[in-house]
Amino acid sequence: MATNMLRLKRFVIASALIITLWCLWIDLTVRRDFNALQWALPARLYASPQELYAGAHLNQTDLTAYLQRLGYRDTADITGPGEFQVSSTHVRLWTRGFEFWDGREPAVNFNVAFDQDRVRSLFTDQSNDLPLVRLEPVEIAQINPDTGEDRLPMSLTQFPPALVNAVVAVEDQRFFSHFGVDPLGIMRALVANLRAGEIVQGGSTLTQQLIKNLYLTRQQTLRRKIGEALMAVSLDLHFSKEQILTAYLNEVFLGQEGNRAIHGFGLAAEYYFARPLAELSLGELALLAGLSQGASYYNPRRYPERALQRRDIVLSSLLAQEFITQPEYEQARTETLNISTRSSRQRRGYPAFMELVGKELAQDYDREALRTEGLRIFTTLDLRAQDTMEARLEDAVKAVERAAASTDAAHLEAAMVITDTITGEIRAIAGGRQRGYAGFNRALQAVRPIGSLAKPMVYLAALESGNYSLASVLSDTPISVPLGVGQQWSPRNYENKIYGDVYFYDALERSMNLATVHLGMRVGVDKVAEVMTRLGYGKTVSLYPSLLLGAIDMTPIEVAQMYQTLASNGFRSPLRAVAAVTSGDGTPLERYGIETSQVVDPTSMYLLEYALQGVFTRGTAEGMMGQLEAQMPLAGKTGTTNDLRDSWFAGYGDDLVGVVWLGYDDNRESGLTGASGALRVWTDVMGSLNIAPRRTQSPPDIVWHDVSATAVTDSRLRECQHLKSLPFKLQHPAESAVNCESSESLLQNILERVRGLSR
Repeated sequence: MATNMLRLKRFVIASALIITLWCLWIDLTVRRDFNALQWALPARLYASPQELYAGAHLNQTDLTAYLQRLGYRDTADITGPGEFQVSSTHVRLWTRGFEFWDGREPAVNFNVAFDQDRVRSLFTDQSNDLPLVRLEPVEIAQINPDTGEDRLPMSLTQFPPALVNAVVAVEDQRFFSHFGVDPLGIMRALVANLRAGEIVQGGSTLTQQLIKNLYLTRQQTLRRKIGEALMAVSLDLHFSKEQILTAYLNEVFLGQEGNRAIHGFGLAAEYYFARPLAELSLGELALLAGLSQGASYYNPRRYPERALQRRDIVLSSLLAQEFITQPEYEQARTETLNISTRSSRQRRGYPAFMELVGKELAQDYDREALRTEGLRIFTTLDLRAQDTMEARLEDAVKAVERAAASTDAAHLEAAMVITDTITGEIRAIAGGRQRGYAGFNRALQAVRPIGSLAKPMVYLAALESGNYSLASVLSDTPISVPLGVGQQWSPRNYENKIYGDVYFYDALERSMNLATVHLGMRVGVDKVAEVMTRLGYGKTVSLYPSLLLGAIDMTPIEVAQMYQTLASNGFRSPLRAVAAVTSGDGTPLERYGIETSQVVDPTSMYLLEYALQGVFTRGTAEGMMGQLEAQMPLAGKTGTTNDLRDSWFAGYGDDLVGVVWLGYDDNRESGLTGASGALRVWTDVMGSLNIAPRRTQSPPDIVWHDVSATAVTDSRLRECQHLKSLPFKLQHPAESAVNCESSESLLQNILERVRGLSR
């Protein structure tokens, strides 16, 4: 007997010791983990924000579409942020404000007046003019943590009091008085549920529910329930009710979008209503509070009747506990669900652009930081440009196929890059002809010969040498270039035409191969390669004569870099897709400012652009003049490769640079020239974007002279009746210039012509 008592005593002591140690371990674990509680937060990526100012190219339809994309509500009476009102003459809106990388943009209530496709003015109700308003950026993507969880953490003061009251009323009425577990609450919930015939109250406290979400599995065992209770008591003992409630409101599971779990009420508001939590009505807040009991069961998109019933139960609990008045209760019950057909964070992907963003971010941030630290990444993507490009691109390519009477079963493919002329910021990018195409990114990875897109670099090298002007006479005649032992390269013009003596500018405008090779061999292939490098091509250039006609492989984005330098008058700015990075709370971490270096002298650039503008008015792009008449002048160059495999066009206005490539993935012949293919696509897209006309200013050392309209080498055949005015460098001899300032010179010119013809 004594032995049994001794054993029992030892067992009790050992059990008590084990339980004590277990409790101590639980207490230590809870304190340590809750103190270190830090959710893995995805990086959020934003498009470039819409800026409003007098003269901005934006119409009323564009603005309202942007506001709707941000989740703004079109209302008859604006009462707060996130609302707008449309009239026949203007749009009134109340912005939400936003924390940008360069400071906070405050919320503002103002009006936007339009003049057709432009903003005429911004003004408040007090008739105060506003110079500039920057709207919130649209979130376009996330880089999610491996957990699959997503949330928008908020402080307790950021949660509307009505939501906090609703959660406490329906989940844990005695939350502020119990010690983590609530025996009375368990009994009361049991009685209430029996009376209602359904679950209207939970037995677990909010603290216990938080413990389950943070630390435990869903396995229903006695040990787990005891551990849950002990952990809840420990949490309540060491932390304030406010800390516990804040953690719960941010942690609770409230929905599922594919492999993305919606946690916390901050994100749930945007997921279900496409609006911030602060803008929701009482009925909408009650609906969210009811989801904590079972987000899948009460999913308002799948089971609206269940969700409505659950919302009304929450409202009844609020009324019974005197959190709301009877009129407030009645008003909230009359509300429809108002569930958004899309979440404000349901993003239509921009895979080609996101691939480029990922490459840039990888230079400064590791994968873990991007997936867990809640970074906010501001990109250069222009949603209007991107959406317009995607909307027009495939239709434009189909039109090219129809015009070419293509019967090929394989689809002609496309890639396009649009950049800002001055800053080098990438505004839009497409890796294929299909909208939102997420496969092989041809804009970044398709390496193809650029053909005649290389010719401006040949002519620029010649202009920089000081030995040539736009009026220099070039020979467009057959040429054979020795390549080595017994080998020669004998290029030809398109359709084997020979033009003879031609002006420098005319040879570029009409893309003459033979004249270009004659010129390039005199200037030096190495000089042409050096120009390409200065313009921004970052790889080694092989010094073969065929480089002069574009026998060099580049991606569309590499071409865009070179033409951006041309478009910015010789100032090179590295192309970039990321503008800035901040922490989740808005602290600036990285600002990717504009890096500009002048790599071409302004005078040579001005002369080259004269010819590149002539491509549209007199050269290979002349066929598109009618469609782009309102945007003229523009500058650009067609590009065609051997056997008509690749069709290119690179062109620019005062605001945008666009590069288009068309071809087949297997490198078969497309049958398209730059003019019959890529130019047509470029015209469709850039015309839809209302590309701005070029506004070039003449450098001080530019002078203008008249020259004969045709490049004759015998001065006796020049005639003053057919003249063309060309720009020259001040210090450069104006060869081919004709002096027709007096009648005497005119008479002399005619006499010379007669004498010459009589010989």
